[in-house]
Amino acid sequence: MRKAQPPLAGPGDAGRWSQAAVLALLLEAVVLAAIFWWMQRPSPPAPLPPIRIVLDAMKAAPKTVAPRIPPPPKPAPAPKPRPQPVVHKALPDPQPQLHPRSAPVHPRPMTASRAADVQPVAPIVPASRDLASVRAGFEAELRSAIQSAVRYPAAARLMRLTGRTLVMFEFRDGNVSGIRVVRSCGVDLLDRAAERAVRNASYPPTPAELVGQRMAFEIWVHFRLNDR
Repeated sequence: MRKAQPPLAGPGDAGRWSQAAVLALLLEAVVLAAIFWWMQRPSPPAPLPPIRIVLDAMKAAPKTVAPRIPPPPKPAPAPKPRPQPVVHKALPDPQPQLHPRSAPVHPRPMTASRAADVQPVAPIVPASRDLASVRAGFEAELRSAIQSAVRYPAAARLMRLTGRTLVMFEFRDGNVSGIRVVRSCGVDLLDRAAERAVRNASYPPTPAELVGQRMAFEIWVHFRLNDR
């Protein structure tokens, strides 16, 4: 009978043998590195001997006794004053005073010559006020009335828009006309609200010095978030 021959090693077996050899070499290198590290590791330092600490008991501070202060001596009572005798002096009798009797005074009759000398007193006429000061005071009242009539637009309040607008208008006896924006605040909503405030404000009565006059005013209208 013929003996069975062992199978020949193919190309796949050669690759497996080479991988096994590489793994064996790597494992040997790891073992050698571990042995070398273990040999090179420094030995742990020897434990330090315990330190003995001896604490001395705190000595109590010596008690100090405050010296006794004797009480101050009581002052001697003051001697009572001796009563002095009261001496009554006699007052002289008052002498009655005689008042001379005054003669009655009769008004002198008004003669024609004396009546001509007496001039009638002219009534005191108050000085007229300065027209410029009257106008300035009235302009301040107009400014307050217009600012009170400002209605902050809701959209501008939500967007937190603020500013001031210079408005020019003509005023005559409580009536306004020719309203226009001289200097805009940059927001059209606020400019239109300023014109409405000038048109709808409740104006104070016109001073007597300015009645019948047509006056032009330029007034700033302010818009602040704390306003209405």
